[in-house]
Amino acid sequence: MNDFHQALSTVLAELTPQPWDYTTPDGTRLRVIPEGLRQDPGDGIVLVQICPAAHVQVTPDGPECPVRTADMPGLIAALTNRTQWTTPGSWGDALTVRPEGDGMRLAYTVWARDTTGQPADVDRTVLVPEAQRLPLASALRRAGDVARGWED
Repeated sequence: MNDFHQALSTVLAELTPQPWDYTTPDGTRLRVIPEGLRQDPGDGIVLVQICPAAHVQVTPDGPECPVRTADMPGLIAALTNRTQWTTPGSWGDALTVRPEGDGMRLAYTVWARDTTGQPADVDRTVLVPEAQRLPLASALRRAGDVARGWED
């Protein structure tokens, strides 16, 4: 019975999504993590979280931008080639990546309304320095692989 529990623990540990984090000098955190939920092919999700330093204690997970596995190649290519890219077909939110100075800017915008119907847009951005550009692309690739593993 112990062998079974050890084998199960090993499998669960390998399936458990592990985040990739980068924190800017001002304390803004960027996190990449696969969602780890069953989805249809191409609909697996990688969450990209941008959490400004001022909100770390209030919202430890930060705003989450869901990127479908079908859209991951475009995002990874933009980071790899230092080009601009925006999530395709987004109506209520968008993740944009673009070259800026000596790095890449990730910007996540949500167009929403509060409970009174007033605009309550959320904008979060983070500048990823050149030294972290390819590690971010690699982290996204790994997270995409894990998310694809959860697709039926």
